[in-house]
Amino acid sequence: MSKILPSNALLVFLCFLFYGKINAQESNQLSYNDSINFNKAKVFYSKRVYPKAEEILLTLKNKINEKDSTQFDLAFKTLKYLGLINAYTQRLDSSIYYLEKALLFANQKKLSDKFHEKGNLKNSISLNLFNSGKTKASIDKMNFAIADLEKAISHETDADNVLLIRKRLYACIENLGGFYRGIGDNQRSLDLMNYAYQQKQKFLPKNDLSLAKSDLILAHVHLIAMNYDKADMHSDNGLARIDELPSWKSYALLVRSSIYENMGDMENARISYEKTEDEYRKSDMPYTFGFLDALIEMSLFYSKIGHPDKALALAKEGYDYTHKKEFENKLLRFFQTQNLAQVNFQLKNYKDALRYSNEALEYFSEDNLRLTSLLDSIQNETRKPQSLLVNIKSKYFLEDNKSTSFLEHQIKETEKAITVLETKKSIIKSQGDLEVLLTDNTKLIDFRKKLHLDLYEKTKDEAHLDAIMNIHESSIYNRVRSRLNLKDLARFNIDRKIIQREDQLKQNIDSVLSSSTKIKDFIEANNKRDQFLDSLKQSHPKYYKMRYATLFESLGDLQKTIPDNTSIVRYFFIDKKLQVLIMNNEVKKIMPLDFEGAKVKIAQLLENQYHISQTSDLLFDLYKNLWKPFETEITTENVIIIPDGDLYNISFETLTPIKIDSFKELDTKSLLAKYNISYNYSLYLLEQSKSKNDYKNSFIAFAPEFNDKMKADYKLAITDSINLDRTYLKLLQQPFNVDLAKAYASLFDGDYFLNENSTEHIFKQNASEHKIIHIGTHAESNNINPELSRLLFAKNVTDKNEDGSLYAYEIYDTSLNANLAILTACETGKPGYQAGEGMISLAHAFNYAGSESILTSLWKVDERSTSEIIESFYKNINDGKPKDKALRLAKLNYISNTEGRTVAPKFWAGLVLMGDASPISISQTNHWKWILLIVGILLVLLLFFKFKQK
Repeated sequence: MSKILPSNALLVFLCFLFYGKINAQESNQLSYNDSINFNKAKVFYSKRVYPKAEEILLTLKNKINEKDSTQFDLAFKTLKYLGLINAYTQRLDSSIYYLEKALLFANQKKLSDKFHEKGNLKNSISLNLFNSGKTKASIDKMNFAIADLEKAISHETDADNVLLIRKRLYACIENLGGFYRGIGDNQRSLDLMNYAYQQKQKFLPKNDLSLAKSDLILAHVHLIAMNYDKADMHSDNGLARIDELPSWKSYALLVRSSIYENMGDMENARISYEKTEDEYRKSDMPYTFGFLDALIEMSLFYSKIGHPDKALALAKEGYDYTHKKEFENKLLRFFQTQNLAQVNFQLKNYKDALRYSNEALEYFSEDNLRLTSLLDSIQNETRKPQSLLVNIKSKYFLEDNKSTSFLEHQIKETEKAITVLETKKSIIKSQGDLEVLLTDNTKLIDFRKKLHLDLYEKTKDEAHLDAIMNIHESSIYNRVRSRLNLKDLARFNIDRKIIQREDQLKQNIDSVLSSSTKIKDFIEANNKRDQFLDSLKQSHPKYYKMRYATLFESLGDLQKTIPDNTSIVRYFFIDKKLQVLIMNNEVKKIMPLDFEGAKVKIAQLLENQYHISQTSDLLFDLYKNLWKPFETEITTENVIIIPDGDLYNISFETLTPIKIDSFKELDTKSLLAKYNISYNYSLYLLEQSKSKNDYKNSFIAFAPEFNDKMKADYKLAITDSINLDRTYLKLLQQPFNVDLAKAYASLFDGDYFLNENSTEHIFKQNASEHKIIHIGTHAESNNINPELSRLLFAKNVTDKNEDGSLYAYEIYDTSLNANLAILTACETGKPGYQAGEGMISLAHAFNYAGSESILTSLWKVDERSTSEIIESFYKNINDGKPKDKALRLAKLNYISNTEGRTVAPKFWAGLVLMGDASPISISQTNHWKWILLIVGILLVLLLFFKFKQK
């Protein structure tokens, strides 16, 4: 869905809704006149006449003697309502001030009321903190609110009051889930939402409407997390009682429509959008902000499914309404104008798209939009890119003679939009804003690549090839940077004084944005930050390059860094069309590939790698699409493949030049049989692969195993079920990893940490400065929020600083200097903003942390099969073979010696090497140790099979 009410906004609304209900019963310890005035304020407050309510409450506040115990109740209620009024009117700092003061008086109440009121107030403070961008503080405060409400339940004796407090408690847990969703941690968000839902089912009456509301919230969160089946189920559950929730109906139908759309069920989506439209039109005042947003959503949908008349009618309706003389909100007028331009562009009405995009851009004239602050000015400016892009692309499609000068002018026009997007980075505060930024950026970057490709085809000037690859490679780093900057959690393993200075300069820019109206103040604050960055370039070049540097390498210079007997195959998309760059010491060539239908085949291959009849056709067809067109250019033994998008889901070595009748034939009739294949995520890492380190220590291994005893001990240690990590309890055991860790630590004279000793803290303290780091644990590659890709370790509940999950953003602050990090149990999540993003994020983090290469998996692979391949791989490494060849030979050995279903690619082909492929110099070990090792592993496997047969 392109635009819909954010889940956080819904949760905030829910929270305040519950707040009003729960605090309906108030004591009457007021003087007669004060009681009358306070009740007047409450009436104004309930009618949302906030200025009048605030005026009365401020008068009462000034009369209160805060040291007089008889006035404590009046002080509490006055401060509380002042806090809520300031929250509703978006004066968040003032709201926090009043609510914190009210907390002092809440302590004077009886036990159940005290904890109840403290929980309520802390919840409201937490919401203010979250809406101010102070995520960690908001999460901490909400946890305190939840703890207070649990205490209130334990002290309350009235059953009706217990029920009310429970509702409040579950609303707060849902809010906490909303906070985690706000920072992109969808799994934690869903865990909390599901927990609240289960508790409601357990303790609330079966007909309680808050259960239906939870269903609708869960539908929205599952939609955002792309769990469409679950979103579908919860949406249906909520809609079953939607007639009892009239204020929720249009919102619920809009979410339902988007679920259908994202599931590809366009007919039901169309029917549902029609119901959504009907529901909005039932209102006496249909043109609410929600309906105007829905008009945009629906018009874009109808343009996508080929209903031009309906799409244009809805877009024009929003445009006409907001252009009435009496309509004063010029920003909403701009949004509707921009949408009409977008709809026309999607329908290929380029003249009208150009006309309305020109009109949209006129809103940025000096006097058109009323600006009250510098932040407003920058925010308004950053709304330009979408209109600029529609405008530029409309001119492109309207131009019959696309001359060199025309194309060059188009490139200059796109530079204006790029400049605006760069400015927008300074005001990004939420995950939603970031997603919009990345989407706008991707569309713009894609079009810039297309313009340069057109110019290259016209002029054959290789400078345009350099530009294409520079734009593409830089965009990878910029996506990683943008996500890390938003989270503001990665510390990058450098002096904390550097980080503190950086944070201070950033805060200065934020302060200018919020308090100044002068652009020169903003420029001055940015200049000071730029001066600091110039000094960083000299003092911390690696950090500066990773986080700030403008990246550029000419293809000619990169070509000189390619290792001997090696070819580079760099896939990339331009305007949804696949291109490939082939380079080695003698060849540099770009060509288009036929990706039509390949996307579907890739998805089918992921599902059908068990059955030869289905898989054989797919492997052959993908070979013809993705390899055969340039096969004659690949004359080297070694190949480095750099995928893009959906191609991250393919193990290229399984592609076959002919159809095979058995998976056993892959050892002679596949790319695996012909090439040593490794992978990377950027051309810019080729030069880096020249530098090698020789570490004194050979090997270290970490294998938590996640056995039943570890899970049982963890469950007993957690007293608060809200904080229980349910994902941890569901992890599959990994006994083979324990055996591998022990065996190869002995063989390579290394060390290992197993089970309870394999914690996050121990890993951080001991992993670095080894030739090989063997990480035998579960890992999650998160394509939706790549910075939340993570490694899972044993839980240590006594360590309050660690949670057992080492996230990608934390890896940047961890020293992992090594020739090779082995991470085989990686589970790739569903495609998100872009397929492969999770793997790129992990590889980028490991690379920055010091690992020259990683051996990981494209999908969840079988532990036993992996153990066999890694055993053979280590033997090849010990024999001095390059890493890519060592892995290839290990796979060929596995195919030759395996029978039955486990020879299918699903069991082994997902293992890939990313990064440097050169050999690792390990002292040779006595031959008898290898024999004992192999015999030992074979015995373990034999016992395992016998156990399975029983």
